[in-house]
Amino acid sequence: MKDGFAERFDQFKTNKSTLAFIVNPLNTNTNEINIEPFGINAGSLQMQLLDLKTKDLRSGKFTEVKSKLEELEVQKCMHIAQQKWTALKEFPRVEVLIFSAWNSLPECYSEVKKLAYGVLTIFGSTYSCEQAFSCMNIIKSKVRSQLTNKNLELCLKLKTTSYKPDLIKLSKGMQSQCSH
Repeated sequence: MKDGFAERFDQFKTNKSTLAFIVNPLNTNTNEINIEPFGINAGSLQMQLLDLKTKDLRSGKFTEVKSKLEELEVQKCMHIAQQKWTALKEFPRVEVLIFSAWNSLPECYSEVKKLAYGVLTIFGSTYSCEQAFSCMNIIKSKVRSQLTNKNLELCLKLKTTSYKPDLIKLSKGMQSQCSH
């Protein structure tokens, strides 16, 4: 397992430019980006990035995001040093800043956005899958091996979403069983 982690973190080091692209696409060398896993046309990506760099309005958005992220990091460090832990909740979330910048791009930058969204979802998608499989293994155990796929799917939906049924309202709508 230790070797597996070391290998995985080495992959992050070799894909450093690809990961840095998310925050700083204007200063990224397209030859250093690993676009293979995302099914992106290299020529279109280069043309769209060149166009993005020449548009002051669009490129300013990413310069602004980068400076906001740096400023946010400094402010967080100052609050941590001063032990103002409750004030940390008031800071804007990093992912909101990053996604809002990428969502503001029009569809003419489809390859650039495709790469950005691909990189941004690497970690989230893996986590969701692992969480769902863990929940499925808990739900369909040796004791509940006769559970049908449909019922398993419904149980998984309840387990993996934030849905909270109104049990009181549901129970009022049902007729109770009277003894004979």
